[in-house]
Amino acid sequence: MPLKRRSGKTATKFSFDAGRRASEFSLLQLEDECPGMEVAVRPDDVVENEVLPKLIEADLVVLVTSLYYYGINAALKAVIDRFYAYNHELHGGKQAVTLISGYGDDSAFASMKLYFKQLLDYMRWQPAGTVLASDSWNGRQLAKHVQEAAELGHQFK
Repeated sequence: MPLKRRSGKTATKFSFDAGRRASEFSLLQLEDECPGMEVAVRPDDVVENEVLPKLIEADLVVLVTSLYYYGINAALKAVIDRFYAYNHELHGGKQAVTLISGYGDDSAFASMKLYFKQLLDYMRWQPAGTVLASDSWNGRQLAKHVQEAAELGHQFK
């Protein structure tokens, strides 16, 4: 069913909720206060002011996440999304380790493994190791994975 939208100087966003009827679509108008201009980052932006400068200087990047709906968690995704503004500074010259925990068999982690492979390929970062704790619900197994991560970390001294 076609959606109605208004035209004008504002950005248009359509919201769709699969549980609603087509006649109940929502329309949200987003005002662009600075059309065509970059907007300054807030002065207290920790990612911009602390994380990204350290990441640019790093030789080794450790990406840590739990399995969250077959993907990475939102906190890590939010930082990775900020790479865009620093692509030239971040491309190449780094090694990357991935540490992943969660519950499920290997198929549950397939999309996350592919995501990290594509990210590292795009960033031209060399894979330097992975620890996949797919059985982190089990305390004994989790302790083994913690030891595995520690041993991996000792390789980079």
